[in-house]
Amino acid sequence: MNGDGKLELKGILMKYPMVWLAILASGIGGNAHAQDVRHEKYQLENGMTVILHEDHSLPVACINLWYYVGSKDEAAGRSGFAHLFEHLMFMGTDRVPEGAFDTIMESGGGWNNATTSSDRTNYFSFGPSNLLPTLLWLDADRLEALGDAMTQEKLDKQRAVVRNERRQTSEMRPYGRADLKVSELMFPPGHPYHIEVIGSHEDLQAATLQDVRDFFAAYYVPNNASLVVAGDFEPSEIKPLVAKLFGTLQRDADPVHRDVGPVKLTEVKRVIYTDNVQFARLSLVYHSPAMFKPGDAEMDLAAEVLSSGKSSRLYKRLVYEEKLATDVSAYQDSSMLGSLFHIDITAQQGQSLDEIERVADEILREFLEGGLTSEELERHKASSEYAMLNGLQSILGKADRLNRYNFYYGEPNSFKRDLERYRTATTATVKQWSQQVLTPNARLIMRVLPESQAQALEGRNEPPALSAAGKFAPEAPVTFTLSNGIEVRHWQRSELPLVEVSLFLRGGAANLDNASPGLAYLTADMLDEGAGNLDALGFSDAIDLLGAQFNARASRESTTVNLSVMKHQFDKAMSLFADAILRPRLDATDWERVKALHVQALKQAEDQPSDVASRVGMQQFFGEDHPYGRPVRGTVESAEAMALDAVKSCHRDLFVPEHATIFMAGDLTKDEAVATMEKHFGGWKTPAGHGAVRTVAAKAPANKSMRVVVVHKPDSVQTVVQFYMPGPTYSDLRRVSFELLNTILGGSFTSRLNQNLRERNGYTYGARSRFDMSPSVGYLVASSNVQAEVTGPALREFLTEFAKFRAGDISEEETRKSRETNRMSTIQSFQGLDGIIETAEERELNALPFSSLGDDLMAMNAVSRNGLNALAKEALPLDAALLVLVGDKAIIMKQLEGLGLPSPTELTVRGEPVEAHSE
Repeated sequence: MNGDGKLELKGILMKYPMVWLAILASGIGGNAHAQDVRHEKYQLENGMTVILHEDHSLPVACINLWYYVGSKDEAAGRSGFAHLFEHLMFMGTDRVPEGAFDTIMESGGGWNNATTSSDRTNYFSFGPSNLLPTLLWLDADRLEALGDAMTQEKLDKQRAVVRNERRQTSEMRPYGRADLKVSELMFPPGHPYHIEVIGSHEDLQAATLQDVRDFFAAYYVPNNASLVVAGDFEPSEIKPLVAKLFGTLQRDADPVHRDVGPVKLTEVKRVIYTDNVQFARLSLVYHSPAMFKPGDAEMDLAAEVLSSGKSSRLYKRLVYEEKLATDVSAYQDSSMLGSLFHIDITAQQGQSLDEIERVADEILREFLEGGLTSEELERHKASSEYAMLNGLQSILGKADRLNRYNFYYGEPNSFKRDLERYRTATTATVKQWSQQVLTPNARLIMRVLPESQAQALEGRNEPPALSAAGKFAPEAPVTFTLSNGIEVRHWQRSELPLVEVSLFLRGGAANLDNASPGLAYLTADMLDEGAGNLDALGFSDAIDLLGAQFNARASRESTTVNLSVMKHQFDKAMSLFADAILRPRLDATDWERVKALHVQALKQAEDQPSDVASRVGMQQFFGEDHPYGRPVRGTVESAEAMALDAVKSCHRDLFVPEHATIFMAGDLTKDEAVATMEKHFGGWKTPAGHGAVRTVAAKAPANKSMRVVVVHKPDSVQTVVQFYMPGPTYSDLRRVSFELLNTILGGSFTSRLNQNLRERNGYTYGARSRFDMSPSVGYLVASSNVQAEVTGPALREFLTEFAKFRAGDISEEETRKSRETNRMSTIQSFQGLDGIIETAEERELNALPFSSLGDDLMAMNAVSRNGLNALAKEALPLDAALLVLVGDKAIIMKQLEGLGLPSPTELTVRGEPVEAHSE
């Protein structure tokens, strides 16, 4: 499934990825409540399409602007140009100079992002509803004036950022270099999809300033764009503003878009690549129907049947039964001119790819000959229905769908039309299309082997005045207590027929994993491996048949079990939810399978430089004996040594009523919530032999002075940089001030670290920081993945920014911008049932009442610039920092000279115990 409307992000590139991942979980399908989204569509005289959607549920609004240009429209020798131009669109005009676009937006509590695919480029902005006129003005300004304001310096900066993005998201990602080759192998030279959206280094380097201006003039015209405005606004106010800002822009010639017929392979293409990974991977790729064309939905469903859930055809045989693979995925990567159907299988260590290919082909042959069952089809239709409903909780998700449907169908309100593609699919049509697509004699077979095996007009001159922000008061839950003493907190939300429930348990890895790191994590992981009278496959199938989502997760000091489901399936799903919590089977056979897969996953994490840096950083900063120095997921050694009896004991001790609080949100009245919770959990009692869960005592990190640790990863094109410093706990009365400080330092796109390392110097795709504050521990992390050859200069910039920050040079504008950004973030957390529950659980973990959210909002308004500057030095205790660097040691070491850092310690990671020695 692809990122242009579905769950897979493959082929979609974006300005700043973190904030977009959750938004694109908008899925497919819908039901009677979700088949129509009210909107108004009209066209300005210059050809721009405008789509309005009112939603007054929260005082927020967004704009979503699609330009009908993607990588398929690039000229020969200019691959990656559409995506490069997406980055350049944020580089400023005469009215809004470089950097001001994000600063103006964040100062009003807003944020923005953008994505590029092979077919279109999408820019979207979000903020409080009083910021909407400013959001519109900013996009109208750059549509009119960006080309004239473009300079060679701006081009050079963003070219460096995009090349860093290619390194980080492809070249440094396990299997990423091989994945870049797929489009070249599947589409012939000259085809619009022959080269991936990111482009090649050579073509990016060759782009000229005139290329930029010509591209802007050709494709960034109002008659090649559609604008969606969604959220809390009055059309009578917004329509005249849209006409004033966008309607007076000049129409230009309609762009010419590249179009070609379908591509077919006539033979099998076999290729072998190597990568710095521990596990071999087999990929099978086929040509398939284009997006929204006949067969596209059927291949989505085929992918689900083949790889979604424990009982899916490929997963069940390769992972669950024969233990040949660690994971399997299948997805339909849909695009306008033709799609690709992917199957990726990661091998268990020591298993033959020949045998995996043989078994995979046997499974596919059986699927093509026998088709799928009615039960399989209905199960995945239910999942599709849930996915759309879940996505419609977000105005960003709705806005993007309105634009997407308008682009592909010509009608924004095509939710029902989209759903009908899946509703009308039958076992016969899925089988028919699968036989046409999954052709054994015409496909790509790619193997990736570990290297060790292979060897301006008036009205736009000034931004609109910012009106007063809408008032926001977090709605308190309705609280009731079950007969066994469990407290339940419930928010009734009837906009969509969805319900979300979360069992929150006080106790996690830090409380339980003293002798066996990973115990709490694996205990939670075992809950859905069979429960009640259902085995692991039966439980997975039952959840899927209801279109529900079940998840259990252990974190440092808490454990949560979540259920999301449509209302009409709620009671059935709650029976499964209760079984998993109260009556998990914890079967020995399932345990051995889960443990083996977990061990393989831990080994695979050693191929991810950022994962290695985080694991080493926490261990070295806190110390191996500190509860936070042990990884939540455990280690290879602890997982291999763990016994099922330990999991059973952990479940007996942790999963008891006195540790539990239940959070609910959705389309249920209080009476319905009380009856259901009492039915399933009112009789829950503490079992005999229950042991105590330890309290995590506040304990200082082991790191007491500035230290540098280097982890060698040969031939790395990037260096992972992570600084760790002591920080406040959640109960610190100055917590809100610390959060505002972090937003200024590295918590937003316009933060100091990101503006320096990415925007000014082009060393990285992004730089960031965060405070992790828990009941017992607090710490700060500042990080970036930088080009290996500029490791030294990048570190110097980190240290320079730290020094200025500690000196107390925060401005009044930075203070105001941080305040608005954090206020908007608090409000946005209430968008969606999961957001409400997660926000409430954070308060519960830290023993704060839900009403303290309102206190935080008041505290933000009271924080002053002087107060932040007085706290800045304490917020960055550099003298007690740990710096972790993961990359090529030879490149790193020679760049550390002259930075004033302590002599580094080298650590070895992967397949061996960690060994340290002083340089």
